[in-house]
Amino acid sequence: MSEYEKMNEYEKMYESFTENEIDRIVQLKRFFERIDGDKAFREAVINNAITPAQEERLRSIGVTFDLPEVAFLWEAADKAYAYMIAMLKNRADQLDAEILEIVDRYPLLKLWGRHLEKVCSCPCKYDSIPDSHNKKFAAWRKRRIAAVKSELGAFGYQISHAVFAFELSDGCSVGCWFCSFAAKKLKGFLDYNTRRDYFRRIVQHCVDLFGKDQAVMALPYYCSEPHDNPSYIDFIKDYEELTGAVLCTSTAVGDDISWVRQLLDYYKKGPYPWPRLSVLSVEMLDKIHDAFSPRELQYIQLLMQMKEHPRQKVAGGRILKEIEGLRGEQDLKNREELNVPQGSIACVSGFRINLVSKTIELFSPCFTSKKWPYGYRVFDEAVYNDEHDFPEVVQAMIERSMFLSPPLDKPLRFRDDTVFRPTEEGFDLLTPSQRHYFKSRETCGPLGELIAAGESTYAQITGQLVKKNGVNPIVLRAAIQKLFDDGFIDEVY
Repeated sequence: MSEYEKMNEYEKMYESFTENEIDRIVQLKRFFERIDGDKAFREAVINNAITPAQEERLRSIGVTFDLPEVAFLWEAADKAYAYMIAMLKNRADQLDAEILEIVDRYPLLKLWGRHLEKVCSCPCKYDSIPDSHNKKFAAWRKRRIAAVKSELGAFGYQISHAVFAFELSDGCSVGCWFCSFAAKKLKGFLDYNTRRDYFRRIVQHCVDLFGKDQAVMALPYYCSEPHDNPSYIDFIKDYEELTGAVLCTSTAVGDDISWVRQLLDYYKKGPYPWPRLSVLSVEMLDKIHDAFSPRELQYIQLLMQMKEHPRQKVAGGRILKEIEGLRGEQDLKNREELNVPQGSIACVSGFRINLVSKTIELFSPCFTSKKWPYGYRVFDEAVYNDEHDFPEVVQAMIERSMFLSPPLDKPLRFRDDTVFRPTEEGFDLLTPSQRHYFKSRETCGPLGELIAAGESTYAQITGQLVKKNGVNPIVLRAAIQKLFDDGFIDEVY
């Protein structure tokens, strides 16, 4: 069994449910999809004004339970919502008696709560996978994960941190209005018939450079649409053959039913929580629900992306906005409660490889800003000629941009999302989501001020503090290394 198969225990979350309960769960899932994606139906549910035509529509797409069984949605909406949030966060023990009394009156609410609890506990993150055998990359990625948690707060703890993003086309044909990456128009795609060997050699190089455990942590798209490559499924089958990894798929072409059915057939061996379908209109939602039964989409997430949908989009890419006033004034003790907008949709800390344009970016998620409008920092960029020089180009990027300690000849400065605040005890660093405290007046005070100025190299700072301030060099090196390892030092050189 591959590491990826060991990690993917998605199917186990349903082991505690009977077949009859699963049948009810998938109906509830579809019912909530209608609420989420259909504004007219959502308003009818809120106002307890579901029409006969809407009831008939539900039955036609496989939702057959009696509507009074979900009356909690209009009779006790706030308490039902509080219950569902508590179950999703594994906080059932904090529910008060009044909510529990309502839950007892509605078995479907209790069933859905159990389902949410299981979904929440499903292991689907990559940041606990064994480190790469490439020590420089392993250390760099650890720093990026720490930096993301510091910068993005609660959202930073939900990011998968895939290692690779392979783009099988150059650009995107869909042009979603909300695209946080502002993907450019489609220029071309990788032809499977003539470029299959090239693709396989690139993948094998990635395995050789970083290890198979890292190669399973990949996306076969990024600023691209999987549907744009007519041989997309053939490519991901080859990737599975080489690495043992069943890669995820997220597509915004859910109304191509034949395409979606091919994807479902590929992932059927899992089950896996893929493909994930971005639903761009009520018409697309109708088409999907008409084509597939609730059971067929049991594991599949429909992500509602209509313009009128109330969920806030990440303010980047095509809808870039500078969000001010987000410097954290609190510790991250109860991170789920921090009221910070989602700062990025980026989810890779590693390499973005476009196999058509033959370009490579070394990048990692960050808070979307005018400086980083796509929600990720770019640490290095390169171009390769073909599969033969690819490993040398990647290795050169590692040597150029990844270090085990801060390089002596580079400016030593704090991450660009932070604000430095001197204190009597040392200094604080404010990120968009939280405040970090550094409390060693003798070492942290003068060190923090010099790093915040951003004008001196590591060598210059250590020389000044040791010679002029009499700071113990061993203590100083340890303090700087700690700041570096925890992701507070800027590495965009």
